[in-house]
Formats: sequence, C-alpha cells, structure tokens
Amino acid sequence: MVRQLHDAMMARVTDNGTVSETFAMTNGVKQGCVLAPTLFSILFSAMLMYAYRNEQPGIRITYRTDGKRLNIRRMQASTRVSHLLFADDCALNTVTEEDMQRSMGALRGRLHP
Repeated sequence: MVRQLHDAMMARVTDNGTVSETFAMTNGVKQGCVLAPTLFSILFSAMLMYAYRNEQPGIRITYRTDGKRLNIRRMQASTRVSHLLFADDCALNTVTEEDMQRSMGALRGRLHP
C-alpha cells in the first residue's frame, strides 16, 4: 500500500528559475509525506541493528520509576541508548571520541563491505 502511494512518481528540479524536464523518481518518498519519518525510523533502526549486532555502543542511562528523586543510590534500572531518531535525522551516542570512531567504523564496515 505504501509503495502504491509512490508508484509512477515524477519530479522536476528548479534551479535559479530554470525548470528541468520531468523525470521518474525511483526511490525516496514525496516531500512532506507523513509516512516519511516512520519509514525512516524503521529502515534506519534495522540498519543500526545489523551494523551493531556484535557490539553495544551508546551511553548508559540509569533511572527509577518510583517517583522518588533524591536517593540516587537506589537507582536500579539502567538502559543503553545508542541512537536517537527524529523525523529523518539520527544522532549516535557514545561516551568517548574513540567510542564514536569505533561506532562509525562498525557502521561503515557493515554497510559498505
């Protein structure tokens, strides 16, 4: 169904007032498509899961859900956040610059062997 919304999509490019000939769009989504952020999140999450399948990059966030904020020693729950997605943007999270280099290397190496 999503594909049908974008089948036979045509486009033109305007540069300094000059409009190009019409050409077929074979990938991507229409500008302003409400499905674009969801499709991006699904695809990019799958790519990151594949790229980091043998690693655990990210920052550890410790939290509590009992509503008591002052006793930090009682914080038990912890989760690792490796990336944040919003619309068509992704932010990778690491603790050190070396971790970021390693993370980018893993992503590049798995997606462009």
